[in-house]
Amino acid sequence: MSLNNLLTSFVFFCAITGGLFKELPSYIHVCQRDPNTIQDCVLKSIESLKPQLIAGIPEIDVPSIDPFFIPEIKALTTDSIPIRASGQNVKVTGAGDFKIKSLSVDVDTLLIKVRVRFPKLHFEGDYKLDTQILVVPLKGEGKLSADALKCDAEITVHSQISQRDGVEYLTFKKIDADINVKDYRVKLDGLFNGDKTLGEAANAAINQNRGEFLKATKPILEKTVAKIFLDIANKVVDGFTLEQLLPKP
Repeated sequence: MSLNNLLTSFVFFCAITGGLFKELPSYIHVCQRDPNTIQDCVLKSIESLKPQLIAGIPEIDVPSIDPFFIPEIKALTTDSIPIRASGQNVKVTGAGDFKIKSLSVDVDTLLIKVRVRFPKLHFEGDYKLDTQILVVPLKGEGKLSADALKCDAEITVHSQISQRDGVEYLTFKKIDADINVKDYRVKLDGLFNGDKTLGEAANAAINQNRGEFLKATKPILEKTVAKIFLDIANKVVDGFTLEQLLPKP
């Protein structure tokens, strides 16, 4: 065998055996595709990854989840309240305290369903508002702060197996999020050109109708959060083979 053929065979052998693949970092917990163990293993894997998610993983361009930033949230008009409102550059803290309430993994489709509780989330950012509660017009822009309590998220992760050079890789093609908030309080500075008395009355009215405001922001919030976490999930598994992440038993 010529030297060129020998080198080609060696490179091919390394590729097949994983010699050219990325080495798994210690914070990624390997789980076998065994229906008897995979759910408990994936749960432990998420818990193992939690400190890195809170701190961020700069080597793979994964930002921190506590805090994390939402570039923009828009509210949609509901049946009860006509709303033109948006929040920009919203900083969210408290996500690192999440608790997993339940988790299931389909070994055949690699569909992951997880229920997560965030005990308390704090939001800070900028807002613009143009709405009406009863017959009172509310309009303004400025700083917003809000606290959301007992936020439950039902998250469905749709996985996809792709092939490159005959090797299988795991990617996530879609995340669906259904977010429900037990209660929240919001404070908007800058209403009525900063008039303190009118501003306090307006904030009280907004909080009394917070169910409608939550209903108005829920669809966009769910899509935004799903997009953020889909990006993070794909960055975490990028470059690793399916057999590395989820080997067959």
